[in-house]
Amino acid sequence: MTARFFRAGMLSVLVMMLCLICGCSSAQGIAAPKSEAQPSSVKIGCFNSGEYYYYHDELDSIALELQRTGWISGYEEGKVRETTKEVWLDLCACDSQYLEFVPEVYYEEYYMSEEELSEAAACDKVELMIAIGSLAGNYLTGVADSLPYDYMVIGVADPISAGIVAGKDERVNDRSFAVVDANRIMRQLEAAYEIFRFQDVGVVYEDSDAAYSYSGIGQLEELSKKYGFNIHRLHVKEVYEDDYDRYYKELMAAYEELIPQIDMLYITTATIEDEKLPWLLNDVIDAGIVTVAETSESQVEYGALMHITMSDAYEEGQFVASRICDYSYGVPITEMDMVFEVAPRILLNGTTIKRTGVKIPLATYLIADKIYE
Repeated sequence: MTARFFRAGMLSVLVMMLCLICGCSSAQGIAAPKSEAQPSSVKIGCFNSGEYYYYHDELDSIALELQRTGWISGYEEGKVRETTKEVWLDLCACDSQYLEFVPEVYYEEYYMSEEELSEAAACDKVELMIAIGSLAGNYLTGVADSLPYDYMVIGVADPISAGIVAGKDERVNDRSFAVVDANRIMRQLEAAYEIFRFQDVGVVYEDSDAAYSYSGIGQLEELSKKYGFNIHRLHVKEVYEDDYDRYYKELMAAYEELIPQIDMLYITTATIEDEKLPWLLNDVIDAGIVTVAETSESQVEYGALMHITMSDAYEEGQFVASRICDYSYGVPITEMDMVFEVAPRILLNGTTIKRTGVKIPLATYLIADKIYE
């Protein structure tokens, strides 16, 4: 297949990218409110959607930022923690005058029965629950009227389309806070379109409301109307009960089916191990198709052509840590600013660019943060 691309104007790309960078805020440090209020003790729990690298890294960042600013002590920086629960238990073991992370108040929605979910919703051991991911955020939002605690939702690609918040400044209940960047995926895709001018985008995701949200399909659809490109979509059931063999076979089959129809493959949030990408993308790349990774720089290292970073677990974790401290100072959860945007970074894979045969504007090379070979 011959990839169909137009070389974008070098100047327009450079201006657009610089505008993106200048228009985004960076992580905010923790600062006490201007009032004379003193912190009060807060008991905190964790409601995790399931095991995912971004959730692990964001919780780790919260711990590191709280320690850096003196709110906790004893969290070992650089320690290898394989799971999010390991991060949580180490955080719970830290000393703090005001923040108490309760070790037994840790849930993973992915594995819980309805009865266990109801017990988690009724937990009276904490004042604040950190909800990580869309599954946990959606569940708590659905039962918010009966919750005995407030909750902060983190690690969700688009909490607005997920129904966790009504808008960037509008909650759906008085118990909640969520980290919001309403146009993160939109900005990423617009930047990719400016560079490649693709006409047929392939995307594979699970046929569920949650996957539709975290894969950014709504924003992809909006852009397709704006620019006139086509979307070719296939559905693959996500990994359940460690059925990776079935999952990768279906994913590979979907990619192979898309190859004759597309000039860009958008690799959305999904359970894809980085080591599998060279195998999954081999025929796609050789067909001259651009591959853009939605979520991870590491996917570029393993073969995706480009990733434009619009989310960063460590920067977002610093932002959330500051909100936790505000909560300790007595700031009502309904008065906290939820909007947080990460300055974009452009990552390219030089080897994949050569194999694909696509022409990248010089301006894109000049402002790329890293080029893997």
